[in-house]
Amino acid sequence: MKNIIEIVKIWQDDAEPFFQLEITACSEIITAKSCIYSTNDMIDELEKKLQLFISNNEPEVFWQLGEKGDATTPSVSLKFFRASSSGRICVEVYMELDDGGKYSEHNCCFYVKTELGLLEKFYNRLPKLKEPQLNYPITLNELD
Repeated sequence: MKNIIEIVKIWQDDAEPFFQLEITACSEIITAKSCIYSTNDMIDELEKKLQLFISNNEPEVFWQLGEKGDATTPSVSLKFFRASSSGRICVEVYMELDDGGKYSEHNCCFYVKTELGLLEKFYNRLPKLKEPQLNYPITLNELD
């Protein structure tokens, strides 16, 4: 299994900049998927945080969609931090799973490994999530 995080816009409200994202994360030992609602402002927030992290102005950044343990929608969070001085980066992924159980009990937390160049590529593609096009994957650790 490879280390990836993939974000795909699967639905958008025609009247508002409100949309649903499908987020899939994989590490060597687990694959998890969750659907969560977002806005352009939340994508802008992720972009700003990653820009600070990539430029080395912040040692770690944290981004969260939804409230942990909320009974109505799942929560997803990503914490980016440097794992070594040689450019290795880890992303701590927390996902509440939409599998019929309580979100506070049905969740997982694991790490996805990456490196600075691949994170920059992911960062540069994030604005695509704010466009009206659906089903366009934005993938961390995409090699092409």
